Amino acid sequence: MTPLALVLLAAWPAGAVAAPAGTPDVSGEVERGVRAYNAREIAYYESALTPDAVFIADDGAIFAGKERVLRQFTRVFGMTPARQITVSDVATGGRGDVAWARFKWTLTGPEQSRAGVATTVFVRGPAGDWQVALIQNTRSGHGAPAAPGATPAPHRH
Repeated sequence: MTPLALVLLAAWPAGAVAAPAGTPDVSGEVERGVRAYNAREIAYYESALTPDAVFIADDGAIFAGKERVLRQFTRVFGMTPARQITVSDVATGGRGDVAWARFKWTLTGPEQSRAGVATTVFVRGPAGDWQVALIQNTRSGHGAPAAPGATPAPHRH
């Protein structure tokens, strides 16, 4: 299963939620990430990721550290045919030098299309630019009700 590389959002939706005044707006960063993903531009991610960036794929795989994330994106970008991502329902927020974006995504490729939701956390880099610290993906249907007759496992805290 191919993990998603989702900071990455291409077709900017008309229904995006605007950030309130004084709140960091990273919608432009999200749009740049989507364009880079769809164009397979690894150079964008080389400059956009923090050294300790974490990418959590929709299948739960965790890639910790910029080099591991870049290796994963390079692997995905090398697949043919290329995967394409579209997004909708983008919301952004934050405070000061930390911002977030949340959005729905659809990934299309050689396998069946799949959809989910992502949250990306941005921090201000040393040059004052926004950098990606975390990309968390969850596939749609995660946490769906159990099938009839199934018994959920007890939670242990």
